[in-house]
Amino acid sequence: MNRLRKRVLLISVFCLLVVLAGGCFFYKEYHLMETKQSKQTETDTTSSRQETIDQIINDSHFKGTVLLIDQQTKFYEKSYGYADVNNKYPNKIEGIFPIASLQKIITGAIILTLVKDGKLELDATLDKFYPQIDFSQTITIQQLLDHRSGISMAEEAPKQLLINEESQLENALDTLTVTHNKEFDYTNGNYTLLAGIIAQITGQSYEMVVKKWVIDPLSLTQTYFWDQLPTDEITPQPYFYTGQDYQDDPYPASKKLFSSLLGAGNLYMSAEDFWLVIQGLADGRLFQQREYEQLADIDQEGYRAGLIYFDDLKYSQGSLGGYETAVYGDQDNQKLVILFANQPAFDGMRKLSEKLYEYLSQI
Repeated sequence: MNRLRKRVLLISVFCLLVVLAGGCFFYKEYHLMETKQSKQTETDTTSSRQETIDQIINDSHFKGTVLLIDQQTKFYEKSYGYADVNNKYPNKIEGIFPIASLQKIITGAIILTLVKDGKLELDATLDKFYPQIDFSQTITIQQLLDHRSGISMAEEAPKQLLINEESQLENALDTLTVTHNKEFDYTNGNYTLLAGIIAQITGQSYEMVVKKWVIDPLSLTQTYFWDQLPTDEITPQPYFYTGQDYQDDPYPASKKLFSSLLGAGNLYMSAEDFWLVIQGLADGRLFQQREYEQLADIDQEGYRAGLIYFDDLKYSQGSLGGYETAVYGDQDNQKLVILFANQPAFDGMRKLSEKLYEYLSQI
């Protein structure tokens, strides 16, 4: 009887061990299968998102670099089309583009740094720096930043190449006009004068200040002034879509025009470098976010120091013929769209920015 009990006990223990081993095996197999399915789903989701973004971009006939930010990190980055269609050179993620009026964000940030450091006041008047300008005693630094100075200046190439900042400022002083009207009037002249004011206060050239205060602290590696482009860098050629892609820009921006855009549009950057600048305005490398927002007075909405603020969003766009750039997104950089184009979206960069931002918001 005892032997029988022992046999039954041994058989029971053996069966239990078999069941446990089998359970562990099947659990492991199930877990592996579940992990594989999860990874496959994640891959499928990523692929689907890429296809959706590609479709939005391709439908717009945009050529250039797209950088999408989600939760303050790079979510999607891709270049589309050719930098030079004749030679079949593709656009590159690290490629540099003229950022046009997005440079005003940098100039505005340097002015706000001078204000933060107590070296300049926003209500200081222009006559302290350029008394020869009509009505300069009625124009403030804030009004220059906001394009409400009454100053106007045509965006035209000068007759001669302007080879230094002195001649660039002289060109602005010779060509700008001034009225008493303080309504919003967008003009490069305001920011060229701000570049000159930066040079006067610091005792250094505007370009040197940009290098020391922005390029070096942010470790920007793909940022150059118009006359300092590396010889081995392929600069994208400007195009338009007019029923067909890669139609030549009929009025391409000349070196003479670039030479006249001091502080307002004579800088080349990669999309990644520009993202570092936007980050720097909020992460402490240039400003703390709230500090910058208070100095720029973004609660007033409208154009403030290079960016347009509205409905808790911000937007800015630059244009130089076939070159167009745009930034659009949350004020806290949670979701952001950065577009650098050498063939702008045929229905407008603002509209493309809004479509991509709307898609980001759904993720």
